[in-house]
Amino acid sequence: MAAAKRSGAARRAPRLLIVSGPTREPIDPVRFLSNYSTGLLGALLSEEARCREYPVRMVSGPSEVRPPKTVFVEWVERADQMDRALRRQAPWADVIIMAAAVCDYRPAIIRRRKVARYGSLTLRLVATPDLIARLPRRAGQLVVGFALESEAALQHARRKLSAKRLDLIVGQRMDASGGPFGARAVNAFLLAASGELTTLERTTKRQLARAILDKIERLWYGAVPARRAARSPQPRTRRHRREPSLIHGTRLVASLPLSRFGMACA
Repeated sequence: MAAAKRSGAARRAPRLLIVSGPTREPIDPVRFLSNYSTGLLGALLSEEARCREYPVRMVSGPSEVRPPKTVFVEWVERADQMDRALRRQAPWADVIIMAAAVCDYRPAIIRRRKVARYGSLTLRLVATPDLIARLPRRAGQLVVGFALESEAALQHARRKLSAKRLDLIVGQRMDASGGPFGARAVNAFLLAASGELTTLERTTKRQLARAILDKIERLWYGAVPARRAARSPQPRTRRHRREPSLIHGTRLVASLPLSRFGMACA
């Protein structure tokens, strides 16, 4: 794994690339396939990382939540756009956090005109590529993946950790209340390539974001850095300049401020 090859690079703060939000796979100019992801966890991760003064970039699908203004965001809509954006940004990053909910399938044919309603409709779907599994890596780079499962969550997470060549996987369990979408509490665990397992039970998305970054710091530095542990819990992001963004696609929503989901930098 990458963690063993870092040497001198670990003496500086890691550059984080956070991939977030859902993708939308168009059926025609009006309709699309997608999922219930809101992009909240990715936005919270970016905010918490900026509180810790880490350089951060994002690649995001359509999101209901605004990332911090000091974070560069490359907005995308489809899985193929996310794949290209991820490959553009990955060489810059020391840590890649693949928190996006990429559609597993897309329509084989995208209709150029709106499909009229005439009884039933059959769609032929084809698989989208596994973006993180096929992403080229460089020495010393940490890669964090996610797994959402309705059963045997730990076993599936272990398999994905190995198959996708990850340094850390964030497992989330589905339960009777539904999936971990939006501001719902999540039932999560962190599994490292070393086999170390951290169980978080029911926790908020903001607490999960902090736990993920705490674990990344231990993998990167070998421990939580003393300079952060002793720092006053006041937001530090106002000193950073506002970053521009790139937009691929037009059906983008980012209207909810992160302040609605608890205090940052606490």
